[in-house]
Amino acid sequence: MTNRDERIQHYLDHMCVQVKAREVHNDLRDELGNHMEEMILDKEQEGYKEEEAIAYAIEQMGDPVIVGKSMHRLHRHRMHWGLLTGLASLLIISLLLTWIYTTNISVERFQFLYKSHLIYTIFGLILMVFLMYFDYQKWKKYAWWIYILLSGMLWINPLVSPSDYGVQRFWSVFGLTIDLTTISMWVLPLAIGAIMLDKLRTKCDVQSVSTYILLVALPSFSLLQASDWVRLFPFGTATIILFAWITRKWLYTFVGAAIAGLITMMQLFLSGEYRRFERLTAVFNLQNDPLGHGSYNQSIMSILHSAGWWGNGSATSFDHHFKGYYMDYPGVMFIDVFGWLAGILLLFGIVWFLASMLKMLPHVLDEFGRMIVFSITMMFALQMFYSLAMTTGKVPVVSVTFPFIGFGSHLILEYAMMGLLLGVYRRKDTISLRKKPRQPITTMSK
Repeated sequence: MTNRDERIQHYLDHMCVQVKAREVHNDLRDELGNHMEEMILDKEQEGYKEEEAIAYAIEQMGDPVIVGKSMHRLHRHRMHWGLLTGLASLLIISLLLTWIYTTNISVERFQFLYKSHLIYTIFGLILMVFLMYFDYQKWKKYAWWIYILLSGMLWINPLVSPSDYGVQRFWSVFGLTIDLTTISMWVLPLAIGAIMLDKLRTKCDVQSVSTYILLVALPSFSLLQASDWVRLFPFGTATIILFAWITRKWLYTFVGAAIAGLITMMQLFLSGEYRRFERLTAVFNLQNDPLGHGSYNQSIMSILHSAGWWGNGSATSFDHHFKGYYMDYPGVMFIDVFGWLAGILLLFGIVWFLASMLKMLPHVLDEFGRMIVFSITMMFALQMFYSLAMTTGKVPVVSVTFPFIGFGSHLILEYAMMGLLLGVYRRKDTISLRKKPRQPITTMSK
């Protein structure tokens, strides 16, 4: 190594000591080292001696400690305090609604829900913090294994999962109940995206598109076999939109999705199993069947009518027909207790919460990180907006959970996904964009 190289490396070493994010050290060495090299060459061409040119370059760069501290401010781990504030608000609403419900319901079997809800929340927060600090890029190399594991579990799911109202969702393993189809709905789009992101971005040919379709079709068929249409539709919608986002071919994707959706709807409506067609279309003829499949819709609209702008208060009685379903549809209870005004504020809060997630995209330069942000935001949006739509009683009432507010073990998974998303944001300024190992700086000839 020449004297020039030694002086430059000595300067860069002192600068990098101040930058805590080691991931960007090589990038900074390349960028600042090349800049110093260019200044040295320029001065040598002006007639400066090498030693004078090196001294000039170091002087122009400034004190390495000061430069390093400024680089640290640019390349450090960050928290998205806005999203954390929104998440804390949803957590408070969730705990408050559960407490109000369990203290006002007279049916004993519903009074244990608060403790269970608190346990799910705590476990979810622990997992969220872990994933927030875990390097999300490491998940990419496990994408195939995650896909194979979940797809395999879905494939054998009908053989081992008990039927719950015609749907086979849950696995019981060593006394622990796993909501397999919900996990698959969240995780499989991320795994498929991680597997196909680079292939589709670099070469969107017939082979790549066919591979993506096959990766989506296999778990879709398993979800169909499990009769879990409520998880199948978000999964299918998410993977279709994700494909369009990756390939930037929105028109072709929309046409293909319309055809696939039409075939799927025909399969759903022509199948007489569990009378799904009647259940989904009951919303269009509530007056003809008020006590049948449209009874949930009628109950919701009755509750909304009685709530008014300011609600019925926390002391309202929950001992009515809909009492057992408040935790499944917490938006209805929220309006019942706090009124239409609170419901409108919740709607605006959800829009702001999702918009804050989408605003992360331009600031995340890593493509894998951007895919994670887009996929998770999309899945939250699908569930939150449909959950809000159900609070009107004007859409089919199905078992779509309200993220972070609804009761159930799905809370753990939702907090985990939020932790993964926040982990991407936390590292957005510390991800090295150079994949190959750093090469030593060499002296350029005059």
